[in-house]
Amino acid sequence: MKLLLSLLIFLSSTLLHAALPSNTKIAFVPDIHFHDIYGDFADAGFKGIELSKGTAPVSIRSMQAQIHSTRLFNENYFALIATLDDIAAKGVKLVALPGDFSDDGQPVHLNGLNVILDNYAKKYGMRFFAIPGNHDPVKPFKSAGGKADFLGAQGQQVGIYSTDHPYCENASGENHWLVCSDKIAHAGYKEIVEIMAPFGLMPNSRDILWETPFGKGAALAERSYMQCAENDKTRCSTVPDSSYLVEPIPGLWLLAIDANVYIPALKNGVLQFQGSGNAGYNKVLTEKPFLLSWITQVVQRAKAENKTLIAFSHFPMGEFYDGQTQSIKSLFGESVFQLAREPELNTRKLLAETGLKLHIGGHMHMNDTSVIETEHNTLFNIQAPSIAAYRPAYKLVTLDKQFAKVDTITIDDVPHFDRLFSAYQTEHDYLIRNHPEQVWDKRILTAKDYHSYSKLHLQALAKWRFIPREWPQSVRDEVLNMTLLDAIMLFNSDDQLTEAQQQDLQTKTIFDFITDFYLVRNAGSLAFTDITNKTQQTYQAMAKLLNNNTKCAASNDNKGETTCQLKSALTQAFSIYDNLNHALPDQCLIIDMSAKMALRDCTAN
Repeated sequence: MKLLLSLLIFLSSTLLHAALPSNTKIAFVPDIHFHDIYGDFADAGFKGIELSKGTAPVSIRSMQAQIHSTRLFNENYFALIATLDDIAAKGVKLVALPGDFSDDGQPVHLNGLNVILDNYAKKYGMRFFAIPGNHDPVKPFKSAGGKADFLGAQGQQVGIYSTDHPYCENASGENHWLVCSDKIAHAGYKEIVEIMAPFGLMPNSRDILWETPFGKGAALAERSYMQCAENDKTRCSTVPDSSYLVEPIPGLWLLAIDANVYIPALKNGVLQFQGSGNAGYNKVLTEKPFLLSWITQVVQRAKAENKTLIAFSHFPMGEFYDGQTQSIKSLFGESVFQLAREPELNTRKLLAETGLKLHIGGHMHMNDTSVIETEHNTLFNIQAPSIAAYRPAYKLVTLDKQFAKVDTITIDDVPHFDRLFSAYQTEHDYLIRNHPEQVWDKRILTAKDYHSYSKLHLQALAKWRFIPREWPQSVRDEVLNMTLLDAIMLFNSDDQLTEAQQQDLQTKTIFDFITDFYLVRNAGSLAFTDITNKTQQTYQAMAKLLNNNTKCAASNDNKGETTCQLKSALTQAFSIYDNLNHALPDQCLIIDMSAKMALRDCTAN
């Protein structure tokens, strides 16, 4: 008996301090924004679209909706399958989902995602570890939901809403544009954790360790904190927090941080929760300080027990504009470019002081690397792209001793990415007949692969959303459709330019530059395959010409904007673009997690 007891103690101690196997791989796939295109609303009267005779009908959002959104809604169904196939082909068994795994936490999409993940878990032995983002849940508790832009069979838009939505509660008579179904309600933490329980949010018998900031209890009732109204601190509500620490294989700790913060306001005697999209870690510090204490303790325990610790969450821990935040604020203002989502300097430093070495975040749909250095630690924040936006990719982390190799795996070829194009063509024809002012550029339907499709989507998004909302009026009104040559001639005379310079500047417009600006902003160096060296040289020449011209005529244009203001705006824009082009390595990098500051670019290899 004593011998058996000694053996059990030895085995337990060995497992507790087991070293991580060499070349352990973890895939990080944030911002899937999964929409189950085969979600069935027939019981509510919406039959969907039958793409061809005998095939299952699809329930999809319109292209009109997609080109106004920072994410694709429909094709990411196929992109997820292609991504999981790629992960399976690489033999990767551990997959982290850092938030926004669903479109808006709707049961129809969550259940569809559950089926796909479960299939890959059974077929390939994969394990998935999810943590919620601001789209799952939209609010901490179940609420009315729906979308106005599902696509009808004739190309028209149809609204599908939950039965408790005001549109459905107040519906009278027959509405051809309205469908009511609770499959589209916004789930809260309770419903999301129930559906996604097999994927990290609840303990699994295979886990060596699974715990939360609140202890070993898994029930949501044991995993909550008090959140008070911003306008009345005496009115508070208990809100779940779904953070967890898991050891899926000996030696590896995955720290899944729920950085959602839903702050309520007291309105008419009722607490009404805001979304968490712009809260992030700035609000974690003030509303969920227990998370920083927990992270610090986990880091210390991991070091004592010889565990390799990787943290992931939906929100960025570092800045994501490569040191250009102040320049962006100066040119575009503080309320655009999603600047509210960037952690403040003090927030970044406090996160680094927890001792964390490596964090993978999502939310921004950007490919980026940032480093937060403090007196005692260096934290590497990796922004993983979304497979639902340009440029579709995921991050693959390979661990070997103290080294973490971070690869960016692009998802360029997606089988069936064009399966829905015939439905979009019907929509396009409908808009021409009924709403010509809303007609979108059908060149997006000529895309040859998912990579080019996502690029065309971002270019349309720049036209319909980013430029009208974010760029100075002087740029929009005066030079948007000018060639670079025409624009620079506002400030230079043509005798200052060589013939070769004039020819190069004539090939690109300001609109071309702005769309390329967004390609680089989103994808970092991954965008360089879509911007030729010749184009980059032309932009560099334009920047140099703007910087070298120190004179400016101050004659007012028709809208009161001066030529000097316009030149200043263009000079700043080209400078920001140039700096975004010279950022930290973002495709392949090797991090020495035992050192205070050690990062190496491995892209060339």
